This record gives sequence, structure tokens and C-alpha cells, in this order.
Amino acid sequence: MLSQSLAQRVLEVSSFALMALTAACGVSTAPTDSAADSSSNAVVTTPTPTPTPTPTPTPSAVVTGPVASPSLAGEVAVADNFDGTAGLIPEDKPAVAAGDGAAAFRMFCGPGQIARDDPLVSPGQPGASHLHQFFGNTGTNASSTYQSLRTSGGTTCGDSATPFNRSAYWFPAMLDGAGHVVKPDFVSLYYKRNSASDPMCRPLSPSYQSLGQCVDLPNGIRYVFGYNMKTNEGFANGGSVFFSCWANDQGDPVASGATGRYWNLADLAAAGCPVGAQVVIAANSPNCWDGVSLDAADHRSHMAYATGPYYDGQLWRACTADHPYVIPNMELLIHFTVDANLAKWHFSSDEMIPSAANGSTFHVDYWEAWSPAVKTMWTNGCINSHLSCGGAGLGNGQAIKGGDMPWPNGFPKHQLVAVPN
Repeated sequence: MLSQSLAQRVLEVSSFALMALTAACGVSTAPTDSAADSSSNAVVTTPTPTPTPTPTPTPSAVVTGPVASPSLAGEVAVADNFDGTAGLIPEDKPAVAAGDGAAAFRMFCGPGQIARDDPLVSPGQPGASHLHQFFGNTGTNASSTYQSLRTSGGTTCGDSATPFNRSAYWFPAMLDGAGHVVKPDFVSLYYKRNSASDPMCRPLSPSYQSLGQCVDLPNGIRYVFGYNMKTNEGFANGGSVFFSCWANDQGDPVASGATGRYWNLADLAAAGCPVGAQVVIAANSPNCWDGVSLDAADHRSHMAYATGPYYDGQLWRACTADHPYVIPNMELLIHFTVDANLAKWHFSSDEMIPSAANGSTFHVDYWEAWSPAVKTMWTNGCINSHLSCGGAGLGNGQAIKGGDMPWPNGFPKHQLVAVPN
């Protein structure tokens, strides 16, 4: 279970990262438009869908241009093809008021498969990418599509038998310089946005203050954020990605050495992060969407970080006219347990840029594939109700089974696997 100290630390990290976002690799967030009654303690049960055969994913064509969105809702929703009744359990961590600014839904994810696949940058080309660490959908591969993600694979974010979160997340694999992949211990996953009832959540206009029109997380939206491997543009001092050293996974700071925030892994290692401590990567996605495309040729330009006016008393800058829609953005806190090889740790993508400092090319790929029913629950129960939900709680008296920190021992620590040929 997440301790109070970790919750406080995470909120501190979140506030810093969100306020520091720049247009260096950008995207923005948006609220949804239906509100839930958060005062009810009744457990709501989702309808049991009729199981349907799982189709075999077919290779996707190489994307050469934008992928148009049918509407602000994104792809036509694909319903769950499994009985999710056992996947929703009573919520044991009541949500709390979110305060000013964004509300949040939070859950934990374990690490998944490693592969040299990238269904966004190299679709239909298995083995064509640098080595990636995946989490979320356990079936993600080079030929994944929204349809295949929604209808196949388990998940490392919750109970794999009831995979409500079949979204795909991946980033360059962490290598220890001694022939191993260092798998992350776990990932804290957050979705954040102002509530739909917030007066700041309305279309952009010169006549009043607003962040932009808040919309739900579109079905099937996908993008990349962080270091740009095509342009060699980094995120130094940009705030969208930074590295910290924690004394433990409870968020306590180390007594000396790497006590600050660092823009690459080399600088953190040089400052000193002791064996047994945690390297934590905080990565914040963009939150502004153009409302037109679910993907772009560069997998980035349909998204942007908010760079408009920064309004007093708000945690968010406004979106701009070319990306006027605010969607729920993500914050990832990726935890690794430090070993004696930390000075040699680097990402697989660092090896592609000879001049890159260790850890400076970190980036994240995302492809949304949530259960439409459960996504609606956390959107309405947490975000639109202006609540901060922890432990995979949905704000409606229910929680996603397996979405909290495993009790009492947490996730396995410091898993090393041989770098695949």
C-alpha cells in the first residue's frame, strides 16, 4: 500500500513537473464533460459483456502521414471481450479532494516484455527498433493496432485476467553496461486533468480566461514524448523528464549526494546515488491536442505542451489555438533499484547517439487502449468529480484489482535479464 510519505512526495514531484513543462517536446491535458456523485459509497458493477473470439492481429501498414480522428472521442470504441466482473473490487483508499488545478487517477504497473519492436515508429517491422521496455499490454508488438490492443494481450497494470488497461507504453530499455537489461521495479502511472465543471475548462477565447476545451482521453490516441531521436532535440531543463535519487520507494530523499533533480542519468550517477537506493524517472506527457489527428507523421506534432497564458492560482498554462483541446495527460514515475554498475547504466537509445550522455535520450511511446467502460469510470469518478484517486480507485466505491502496490512486499526489486541478441 502506498504510504502517506510516498503520496506526499509524489504530489511534490507532480507539481514541480507540471509547472515546469515547456514546448521542448510537447503535449497538453483536457478534462471530460460528465460529473459523478463522489459522495456515494455504493459499489457499481459493470455489465458483463459476452466474450467474443480474440482475433489474430494483422500487420499494420507503415504510417506516412497523419491518422485522422473520426471525432473528439477518437477511434470507435472497442468493448471488452472478457468478463470483467472479478476485476473490480471494493475501493479501500477513499479518494480525497484534489484542491486547486488538476484532479487525478493513479495506479501501479509492473514491467512487461522487452523487444526491438516499435509499432509507432516502425510498424509492421519486427526487430527494426532499438531495444524497448514495455509495460501495460503484454501482447504489444511491431504489428499492434488499436483493434489488436483492445482485443488481445493481458496487462501489467492490474489483474492480467481482467485487463481493463490494455494500453501500450514503452521506453528505451535500461542497460547496465555488463550485458543485462535492468528492468524497472514498477511504474506509478497518473492521468491528470482539470474537472469538466472547472470554469477554466472552456473553449479558448480572448474575452475570458480559459485553459482550452476539456475533452476525454480519445480512444486510440498515440504519441511520443521526451528526447526526439529524429532531430536530436533533448529536454535539458525542460521539465518534461527529469531524474531523482530516492532513499527508498517511499519517496524519502537521500542524505547526501544526488539530492536534486537531474536532466540525465550520467549527472545523477556522478552526484552519487547509493546502492540500494532508487533512481526515479519523472516523465510528463503533453496535454494539448489538435482535435484532428490521433497520430502524426512525426508522432508528436498533433500534441503539444501548454504554452499559453499562465493564470494565477492555476497549475496549468493554457493551450494554444493550434492545439485547443485539453486531454488527460500522463505522469510516469519509473523506479529502478541502484546497483554497483550505476555509472555504466544507459538507455538502449543512447547507443544510437555517440555524443549522448548516459540517460539523455529517454523518451516514452504511448498508445491508448483502455476499457471504454472503466476509462469512463475514472474520468467521471475521479477527474470530473475533482478528486485525487489513489491505489487504482475509481472514485465510485470500486477499484481495479491488482492496480495498487502489492501488499505487503511490493513489486520484485532489481530484476536483471540478459540483453537479447
